[in-house]
Amino acid sequence: MADTTLFNLKQELISISTATDIGFNSNTTYRQQIEKLAEQIEAVNQNSEPTSHMELLQGRWRLLYSTFGLEQQTTLSRLSFGKLPDVTISVTGLFQEIYKATEQYNNLIEFIAGSGVKGVTVVMGRYTVVDSKRLAIDFLETSAYSATDDLNDTAFREALGVDSALLLKSTLSGSGWVDITYLDADFRLMRGNQQNLYVLLRE
Repeated sequence: MADTTLFNLKQELISISTATDIGFNSNTTYRQQIEKLAEQIEAVNQNSEPTSHMELLQGRWRLLYSTFGLEQQTTLSRLSFGKLPDVTISVTGLFQEIYKATEQYNNLIEFIAGSGVKGVTVVMGRYTVVDSKRLAIDFLETSAYSATDDLNDTAFREALGVDSALLLKSTLSGSGWVDITYLDADFRLMRGNQQNLYVLLRE
């Protein structure tokens, strides 16, 4: 497939994925279009061993779309495997940070709480290369903190209605895996444990 065709497929997938607002505004038509485009892109993946090129994965990525089933109106508890307080929040952005030197694999979820305060929930993990395209992920810790510099920890907790800093940080013991099905310098497709599709764009 010509490079121009691949470029066009990627641009179309990025455009439709963006229109779904991380999948929150998805519908059957969007899902079918995204799946078809993803399969076409995966079929021409020239990087057959993405885990041999972890330097391409390194850095911060924005999640444009997923079929994971995350709800936009949710709680800190649901975002943290039940570890953080049951504070109602609205998800505004999802990101992933991967660092080769430390094998970090962190998921960051930006949110706004009912009080209007902006925060970030982090699920810290560590990856292990399983084979040419699969990463096993061990989830180690979760926490929540203010997304703005002008709000200290105490004020952030008060805005959330949380009275102890200990409640906004917890260890984790879960695990999972992902297959990297397409990878280049600024665009990535992944399939998760239950064949969930993820579309990511480098920040």
